[in-house]
Amino acid sequence: MQVKICGTTSVHDARLALEAGADFVGVIVAHPPSPRNTSIATARLIRDEAPEKSVLLTVNQDEFALIELARTLEPAIFQFHGDESPALVAVLTQRGFRVWKAIHGDAAQLHELARKYTDAGAEAVLVDARESKPDAVIYGGTGKVADWNGARALVDAGYQVVLAGGLTPENVERAIQQVHPFAVDCVSGVEATKGIKDPDRVQNLINNAKGETTSALLG
Repeated sequence: MQVKICGTTSVHDARLALEAGADFVGVIVAHPPSPRNTSIATARLIRDEAPEKSVLLTVNQDEFALIELARTLEPAIFQFHGDESPALVAVLTQRGFRVWKAIHGDAAQLHELARKYTDAGAEAVLVDARESKPDAVIYGGTGKVADWNGARALVDAGYQVVLAGGLTPENVERAIQQVHPFAVDCVSGVEATKGIKDPDRVQNLINNAKGETTSALLG
């Protein structure tokens, strides 16, 4: 089981996640509405801790901004978490970049989005939960649980799924048993406060996720 710890805002927290056994460390840039948004300079320092495990999360950036971020930060993977089009995914993947695309919605919407983005070259789809407010859309890190049934249907259909949305040390084993994703992705469930990781919760989530791999397979 692969584990991604996202919303990392400091080198300290990146090292914490890596030492706990994280397979991917995610950082958010160019999205000021997020309390976990980081500067380019900080994002580069975090990336340099483990270049092959770095995931750069962006929201609704255009092609030119993404290419500049790629040049500056050299992430292993781009994670598009907004309303990016399949055409934009195709532009990036055709340039040789690995892309994960966040999706949300009901079962039918998830299937349609997974098909479109995978056809465009996305390596994986990340099933998450959004929160809409009168003045804004919160694209992730809401603490809300995503649609596990919909995510499992995508897995059964052959898609590579990263499960996000409301995962915690307490529910990650159950989520893996139900969904059988390629990876799990956690932000708020391992925080002490927004943007600051809790060492014990990070370690417990990774232990529970990786310890569940064998029992899920045997089950």
